[in-house]
Order: sequence, then C-alpha cells, then structure tokens
Amino acid sequence: MSMSRKVVVKINDQGFNARTGEILLDAALDQGIAVPHDCRAGQCGTCLVRLKRGVLLGGDTSQPGLFHACQAHILSDADITFEKLPPVGERRGVVTAIENLAPDILGVSIQTERRLRHRPGQYYRVKFRGYPARCFSPAPPFAGRSAANVAHFHIKIVRGGRVTPNLGSVIALGHKVVLEGPFGAAFFRPGDGRRLVLVASGTGFAPIWAVAAASLRTQPEVPLLLIAGARKLSSLYAVPALCRLALYPRASFIAATEDADRHAPSEIIRPGTPLDHLPPLLETDLVYAAGSPKLVDAVAKKAAEVGATFFADAFVANPPEEPTWLESLRQTLALARKGLSASPRLAGNTAHAHSDDAR
Repeated sequence: MSMSRKVVVKINDQGFNARTGEILLDAALDQGIAVPHDCRAGQCGTCLVRLKRGVLLGGDTSQPGLFHACQAHILSDADITFEKLPPVGERRGVVTAIENLAPDILGVSIQTERRLRHRPGQYYRVKFRGYPARCFSPAPPFAGRSAANVAHFHIKIVRGGRVTPNLGSVIALGHKVVLEGPFGAAFFRPGDGRRLVLVASGTGFAPIWAVAAASLRTQPEVPLLLIAGARKLSSLYAVPALCRLALYPRASFIAATEDADRHAPSEIIRPGTPLDHLPPLLETDLVYAAGSPKLVDAVAKKAAEVGATFFADAFVANPPEEPTWLESLRQTLALARKGLSASPRLAGNTAHAHSDDAR
C-alpha cells in the first residue's frame, strides 16, 4: 500500500495536483510547466526555485528558501516561484574567429543564424560538428560590442580532451556548430544598489566578466569588486578587461596568480589565489563565483557565514569517454589533409583514459 498522498502545488501561480515523494521538477514537467533545467544533478543551478510556503525534502542550497527542483521531493502543499528565463533552444552557426588569449586559452567566436537570447552569466551547450557537446559561457568582448548573433567563448585547452585540443586545427574557421541553451542561474540581476563581489579563476572569468560588463553598462553607480585569478602569470588573460574596469570610479579589481611573487611582485598583480584576497563580506553583498569547484565552494562558505546572496558557476571536468570510430576517422582524415599526423589518441587508442574538457 502506497504511503504517498495527494497535495496541491502552485508554481508561478499555476496550480496542479501531485503526490508526496515526487521530485518537484518531474511533477512540474508532467503538468506542462516549463521549469528551466539542464543537468538534473543539482549542479548547474538552472532549475533553482524559491519555496514560499510548504515543505520540500532535498535539493536545498546555501540560500534559505532556494531549492534545486531536480533534487527536491514534495512533502506537502506548496507555493513555489522561479525566475522566468529566455527559452532553451538551438542555434546553428559557424566558427568565425579563433585567437590566442593565453598559451593554454583560446578565444573562439561563433556566429549564429539567429539572434542569441541569454542573460549575462548563463552558458550554452556547444557542439562542434563531429564532436561531443561541451558547456561554455559567452562573454562580451574586452572592447566594443558584438552583434546579437555572435557569441565569444573563452576556452581552456585541456590536454587529453576530445574537443578542445582540436580547436585551431581540425576545428577551424567555418566549422559548423550548434548552440543549445541558455542554461544556468548564475546570471546578472539588476540590483538595488548592493555591492557586487565577483570572483573568478581560470576561464571562469568569462561568465564573471559578462556579469561585470552588464553591471557597468546598466548601473555604473553600484560598487563592484572583481577578483580574477590564474595559476600562472602567463594564463592571466583578463588584464584588458581589468584595465577597462579602471575607467569606472565605483569599480575595483584584484588580479592574483600563484607565481606572481616571482614574476610580478607588485600591487597590480598579487601572489596567491582569489580567495586569499577576498575582503570581508557583508550580508547585503551580491556574490558571484565561477571557476574551479574548490574556489566556488570556498566562496560559497564565506558568503553563507554572513548571509550574503550567492550565485555560482562551478566548472567540472566531463567524465572520460573514448571517441567513436567515426569521430576518430574524421579527425585523422582532417589532420591528413592539413599534412599532420594523427596521434594515437586521435586514432582511437584506448590504452589510456583521460579527463575530458572542462568548461
């Protein structure tokens, strides 16, 4: 005999019947309520909802009242809301530019057939033709503005990855791409004058810069602190954007690298990690973090200690998986046309398992 019982759930003023124990996201989707979602693992934050009344089990976050709908089980009548986001869809496009931002980071521009609609800080699932999809966050250019149908991505080249090592060689200008999205909840929200504290490591700078640029454009009077970090000075590609911040009297920045004490012992680029230079947070702060899970978790803990509002975008490596025979053949033939030899990995060697590309 089932122990579940019927309850009434209201989401954004749309009511429906559900049973206790059901996962909130599944129950909503079954009723035709399009709650935004992506990973279904409680990691991406796309399905965040706010519980106004009732009881949910699981899926809780560091923010009181916020839950991951994909992990939350309904236990009672409930009144729930979520922020309406641009609808998820597909955009077809081509690679129009590839540039070196740092020795291990590329700037990749993709022009789509139709206008892109996303909030600053969200991400897309990017599928280069012939390769598995990877998630990247679009960022505004460091100078000027881009067209509404062009996305600029900061992509780290991950040794042993199935996708990123091929950028600039097999994946060249004109390569066809499909963008699916947007996803993610760590996007810019126009505030009420509260200080923005933005923390990034590595290519986590892309969504953080998107949030910063949106704030500078729409509310330049709001205090903003941006802390960007990299392991090596040579990988700190954010300098042009940080120089742009210097033009705004209410904005400040800190750049940090772990080898700065040897290569640039100055106040401009400081030694250590972004966390080493995070100032005391206030309850009224709006805090964003993107990059390594270790950094994001540490900043989340600091924000939770004072009750600050926190949004995160953690970059997690994809699980290892071997290329398909068709993918390997495509790569080998493309390299042959360019006069290059295929590596054993591109030829489908399964002797070694690699961690794949991270965002």
